[in-house]
Amino acid sequence: MDIHKTLSSVRTVILDVNSLPIVSIVRSEEPLKAVSKAIDLIGGPERFFNEKDFVFIKPNVCGGVPGKRGTFTSLDLISAIASMLKSRVKRVAVGEADSSMYLAERMLKENGIIDCASRLGVDVVDLSKGDVIEVTVPDGYVLDSIRVSRTLGEATKIVSAPVAKTHITTDVTLNVKNMFGILPERKKGRLHSKIDKILADIAKTFPPTLSVVDGTTALEGMGPFHGDPVNLGLVVAGDNAVATDAVVSSIMGYDPKKIRHLRLASAKGVGPINLDEIEVVGERIEDVRRKFKKAPKERFSRPLSRIPGLGHLLCHLTYESAVRAWERKAGAQ
Repeated sequence: MDIHKTLSSVRTVILDVNSLPIVSIVRSEEPLKAVSKAIDLIGGPERFFNEKDFVFIKPNVCGGVPGKRGTFTSLDLISAIASMLKSRVKRVAVGEADSSMYLAERMLKENGIIDCASRLGVDVVDLSKGDVIEVTVPDGYVLDSIRVSRTLGEATKIVSAPVAKTHITTDVTLNVKNMFGILPERKKGRLHSKIDKILADIAKTFPPTLSVVDGTTALEGMGPFHGDPVNLGLVVAGDNAVATDAVVSSIMGYDPKKIRHLRLASAKGVGPINLDEIEVVGERIEDVRRKFKKAPKERFSRPLSRIPGLGHLLCHLTYESAVRAWERKAGAQ
């Protein structure tokens, strides 16, 4: 059995050949209403899901600083997505894999996801535990296959739910970067020397059916750990992860065509990054744009992160420094 063909055929929303990817921008109200409105604007949940689906929600849980808003996907947004899905599909699960800094089990608990999921009747999955499967990467840049949790492989649909942040290595961390977190190994920093091509390979192999970006509180500056929370006040949803990232990165003041992992993914046909090839509904990009302070990576951070073996160390050093800075700031308040 061609497992990639099987997986991609059930996860991808089939669009009319002449249609454009569609992305909605909604000013954040009460989270459940904002998520519902954002998804309704791109066709509603019935366009994406049916009663036979097993839907896996992938938030950003292991990529921030505990207690610091804007570094993790908010519990309100995760809860809103899970609540919307629960009565519509056969099974809903939410989960994350270990990162260089955290064990997923710990962060799923500390961020309130386990308690929330229990109340909603939703499964919680540690993607670094249990059986794994190997999925072929079609026409990859650097990967021939990807090892992932069997549970993730069994999901018929994936919802990517990142928080909007700047990133010292990849410019931004949105849907495409969020899916890096499905890899079960903990020492992901060792992969940073080829991070942009790896992200493009993952994006082609595991395209989310639906992308919902938490832009309620975002992060600018020295992301993904350092940096300042930004009250952006938005929820952005789309039917294509790359197109959605192009829209959100433009809102953040970036040129999507200059973000390498998006450019590489687009070149493989995963999705467009030219805004003229994306239908944007709801708020206009220019009306909600806020030029984010960018992570100062150009001279030092990116070259160092691409040296094999140093990526993992840099992750730890950056994280530990961010935690200390956040604790000092919190203690002074």
